[in-house]
Amino acid sequence: MRRSLLVVAVLLAGLVPTLPAAAKTEPGKPKVAVIGTGGTITGVAGDRSDFEEYKGSSLPIADIVESLRPELDAVADVTSAEGPEQTAMTDYYDLSLQVDRELRTADAVVVTSGTKSLEELAYFLDLTVRSPKPVIVTGSMRPSNVFSADGPANLYDSIVLAASERTRCFGTVVMLDDEILAAREATKTSTLRLDTFQAREQGVLGTVDGKRIRLLRAPARIQDCGKNSWRTPFDVSRIKRDELPRTEIVSSYPDAGGEAITAFAEAGARGIVVAGDPSPGEASALRGVLGEGVTVVAAARTGSGAVYEAGAPGVLPAEDLLPQKARILLLLTLATTREPEDIAKRFARYGVPQFTS
Repeated sequence: MRRSLLVVAVLLAGLVPTLPAAAKTEPGKPKVAVIGTGGTITGVAGDRSDFEEYKGSSLPIADIVESLRPELDAVADVTSAEGPEQTAMTDYYDLSLQVDRELRTADAVVVTSGTKSLEELAYFLDLTVRSPKPVIVTGSMRPSNVFSADGPANLYDSIVLAASERTRCFGTVVMLDDEILAAREATKTSTLRLDTFQAREQGVLGTVDGKRIRLLRAPARIQDCGKNSWRTPFDVSRIKRDELPRTEIVSSYPDAGGEAITAFAEAGARGIVVAGDPSPGEASALRGVLGEGVTVVAAARTGSGAVYEAGAPGVLPAEDLLPQKARILLLLTLATTREPEDIAKRFARYGVPQFTS
């Protein structure tokens, strides 16, 4: 086993409560706030066998929560509220503030989301939420009224995990199909399968089976639990909502032209993530926009692996961040500093957190 895994075990033993989720019962049940942001989990199909044709965001999240009672009442004191549907970065901004507001009185928050952009939403919350209390993001691949709908089980598991408070100081985690994934690493890999969310090379953080929670590892930021350094500099309460910088993703392929890169820069993009090795046309356009002050990040388009060296002066390597995750980090970095040296340092530190011993 790697030495870092031993460090994780020590940290988990010292910082994370070891009681099972069921240990907290009346009196003093944990308070869990559920925030619904639409998606398949609240969707309704025309008939119970139609897994693919349905209307998303058809039900209030309160209906899904109520369907879990009375069993849910033995786990936690659960409240529900609607949040913004996740269609724009300003929605992410609003939701991050809403999560922190809920955590002033709740012990943990569960956010339900559509799965198409769940991984970006979870990573945004991971980087911006100020409270170290547990934040769990979940969703479903099937609408609420079909055979074997996965939403109720995913929501129940998420509330069990949240109520246990065992992911305190983990940052935001993703909980679907019985598996706990780090927000930084979780990615959707299938449009249909229930086990669509994977962490690829890194693996799961743990599992939830009924009320049995198994934690196998922790995100590196747990090292700073209880310290000011646990929080990132990406405090959205200090960022103007209407001034979130525009950031874009460009995919590379043979004979790709550089016109899209140039057009993005002319439209006001302050950052561009390039997925894959740029073509000659793209490389020429990138040199031009770099000279105009646009920040460029090089990411792999393979879904795993890493880019350690960007291959061009002034271009930042994404390492093993997926392009869509690199864009989120780049946006928040550019929203909090304009200094090239600080941009590089923040991107490296918060994009690739590691255990230090």
